[in-house]
Amino acid sequence: MRQDNWKKSKLNDNMKTMRRLTIVILFVSLGLHSLPLSATADDGKRTDAEGKTLRLWYDEPAPDSDAGWVNRSIPMGNGYMGVNVFGGIETERIQITENSLYDWAAKNTGFKRRGVNNFAEVYLDYGHKNVSGYERELNLNEGLSHVNYHHDGVEYSREYFTSYPDKVMAIRLNASKAGKLSFTLRPTMPFLGDSKSGDVSAMGDTVTLSGVMTYFDIKFEGQFKVIPTGGQMNASKREGTVTVSGADSAVILIAVGTNYQFDPQVFLTKEPADKLKGFPDPHDKVTDYLADAAAKSYEQLLANHQADYQNLFDRVSLDLGAEVPMISTDEMVDAYPDGSSSRYLEELAFQFGRYMLICSSRAGTLPPHLQGIWNVYARPPWSSQYLHDTNVQMAYAPVFSANMPELFESYAGFFNVFVHRQREYATQYLEQYSPAQLDPSGDNGWSGPFWANPYDVPGKTPIAGFGTGCWISQMFWDYYDYTRDETLLAETVYPVMYEQANFVSRFVQEIDGVLLAKPSSSPEQYLEGRRKRETIGTTFDQQMFYENHHNTLTAAKILGRNDDRLKLYEKQLPLLDPIHVGKSGQIKEFREEEFYGDAGKSIDPHHRHTSMLLGSYPGQLINDSTPAWLDAVKTTLTLRTRSSNIGWARAERIAFWARVHDGDEAYLFYRDLLAGNYLHNLFNDHRGGPLFQADANYGATAGVTELLLQSQDYVVAPLPALPTAWPDGSYRGLLARGNFEVSAQWSGGQATYLEVLSKVGGTLNLRYPNVAKSVIKTKDGQSVTFDFKGSDELSIETTQGQTYVITNIPAHVRVTAPANLKLVNAGKTDQIKLSWTGVPDATSYNLYRAVGSAPDYELVASKIKDTAFVYQADDLKQIEQMTWKVTAVRNDERESDDGAKAIWLKPSPHEPIN
Repeated sequence: MRQDNWKKSKLNDNMKTMRRLTIVILFVSLGLHSLPLSATADDGKRTDAEGKTLRLWYDEPAPDSDAGWVNRSIPMGNGYMGVNVFGGIETERIQITENSLYDWAAKNTGFKRRGVNNFAEVYLDYGHKNVSGYERELNLNEGLSHVNYHHDGVEYSREYFTSYPDKVMAIRLNASKAGKLSFTLRPTMPFLGDSKSGDVSAMGDTVTLSGVMTYFDIKFEGQFKVIPTGGQMNASKREGTVTVSGADSAVILIAVGTNYQFDPQVFLTKEPADKLKGFPDPHDKVTDYLADAAAKSYEQLLANHQADYQNLFDRVSLDLGAEVPMISTDEMVDAYPDGSSSRYLEELAFQFGRYMLICSSRAGTLPPHLQGIWNVYARPPWSSQYLHDTNVQMAYAPVFSANMPELFESYAGFFNVFVHRQREYATQYLEQYSPAQLDPSGDNGWSGPFWANPYDVPGKTPIAGFGTGCWISQMFWDYYDYTRDETLLAETVYPVMYEQANFVSRFVQEIDGVLLAKPSSSPEQYLEGRRKRETIGTTFDQQMFYENHHNTLTAAKILGRNDDRLKLYEKQLPLLDPIHVGKSGQIKEFREEEFYGDAGKSIDPHHRHTSMLLGSYPGQLINDSTPAWLDAVKTTLTLRTRSSNIGWARAERIAFWARVHDGDEAYLFYRDLLAGNYLHNLFNDHRGGPLFQADANYGATAGVTELLLQSQDYVVAPLPALPTAWPDGSYRGLLARGNFEVSAQWSGGQATYLEVLSKVGGTLNLRYPNVAKSVIKTKDGQSVTFDFKGSDELSIETTQGQTYVITNIPAHVRVTAPANLKLVNAGKTDQIKLSWTGVPDATSYNLYRAVGSAPDYELVASKIKDTAFVYQADDLKQIEQMTWKVTAVRNDERESDDGAKAIWLKPSPHEPIN
């Protein structure tokens, strides 16, 4: 039934869009050009993103259904609650989620799967019909939602916000004429039954909703306070309603809570009903939230909210030259990618991911799960869990680069509670897999989980592998690396990484001269059927182990630490063997793999997970200083194809392609995501249905950031993968490693202005074509001394708080890369004949090779004038595999960024030599 409703909703939406497009076509055909599809905001002049209105808006309410919730309702949140506003006329519906209100079942599988539960359905009964001028919106600049319409000569308006500092939702209701505001507030408790009980009552100006979720014995409460101006107010205790009649305006305040606490007891206690034992009833907490908020005026609450929200949201702007459209958001989404508002949707979706993270990840509250902080169901998809084999990491992918690092405190607080259980698991796994390395006193570090919820982290599952712990540690390392707060490093980050390295150092086993995970898995891939999922030393595990060992040693050096196991980590690091290049030129996913996709009959060569590439993103192992590995990543992505329609996989591939500097391919995934997965309220439709999953919303923001700024090799690189579809634009406030805040403007695909704020000082390494030939001054016009490495990279010793401005950057034209590199084993075993298709602007060619799985190329020959070369060397007899690459060099000595590549494999003894 839900699927049928969804299809009907989409059909109606499409019919409405077609009707409006028909009207537009009619006007155009008649020469009546006064009906614009889009228009600029306010005065019609837009030169940058500053002041541009970013909003979702609609000319009708969201349908009062599950399909309306997922597709049309407006999402809001403050960490303490998630809210979906429908904007109803006769009756307004406001749905509330609280992430610790969690249900479960003894056998939580299939159709019995439970998880985050719908906290409350709140209704405001107006009884209005036959309205005109209806509009509702979510304004991202202001963090506010509005509903406006006219009824019987009166303009009615509602304003909504969810305040993190005051822990409440606030709603202001207005009528344009005195005494014309009448309504009934009617909160309800959904899904009462065998696992949930409670009641709703009203007294004076407040409705109280309270109950118990049985499985974990969760006590929950919501309070709803009405503060009218003028008119009469009456409460019905039995019905749990408050009715206001004849008022001028009113404010409604909402506070919610449970008896959940961040305490190790929750995860260390085995009996579900005892996990919250001894924690206080939420009544006093919720009462205090509401009383504190009610003691302030609405204007004070709004000011507090906007000071907090805009401090985060306003740090970053993105302008792709879009005008603010006149068509509604649902029409804009339907018209993408061929509509005139495509660029605006691309800007909006980028900022919407930042908005969602501000709503769902705040210090002291639970972090975003698979659905962020929003859920309407009794049995949500995948129980609204925390999945650590990509989904949690994708939720936090934009938190640092998109300049909101303090939002990571939400996950850090959650981790510091559940890690106590993970330490127990670490000891269990070492007893099982590596008993000789077990520390009898229990100092065995912590192991990474696959899935978790607010009450439980189960034991290892072979679906994910042991690398998830190091992937979590990578997020903590980024927390330091983008902020460079050494107190944070010492007190929060280093202990997490050191303990994870402690577990890994005991878990790995020496096999064939290297240290490997045994057992090992690549997330959600299968080797020989679904029962046999584990192997030895998958690239996922080995890369993650390597990254964490490396980051732990780096952190120890910064802090001057000499902890007991650091020397062991240093000895182990080169033996962790993180990268193998296969015979197809790919990054191998499994050690068993030779050519791409031949590791086992159950391996999906086009799988949604691309876990063998995590060293390129979000990791730092593969970067511009390892060009052979970077090329192997590109080969792997090409072989993986673009076939998956899953939202988060598309979002992740935006970032992967950006890291190999292919902005056009990355942009195709962004277009696929917006066209194929974004619903009318910009929620990500996971894979059709619709099925909301928030990770792609966060991941899309992160991916776009990677197109605009990278720093994984500690070189700040603006516009490293700019799509040709975005020839002109600007951004402000993106964050690079080292805590450098970067802004840029570009025209015709060329940077015209760069600005870098050094927030903590330190060395700024900056890379952009011809940047060393530009004019570099401080913000106040002082000249800047810098060192340079060629024309494209420079280094500045910065001063904390100083801003560096780069202008007059000479334009550059990229050199076309050669193509069709062919290798033929010559008539001798020590010769290879190479040939390629040349390019007109090349005056010569350079030839490189990478032997085996080498990270870098070695220059074999330069200034080659022909398009053929014979390579001869005695070492061919000892080499099993090489990657060859030829690049073009122009008369200005600029080399092509890319090149033609080919794999050479040692001929079999029985293979005839050509």
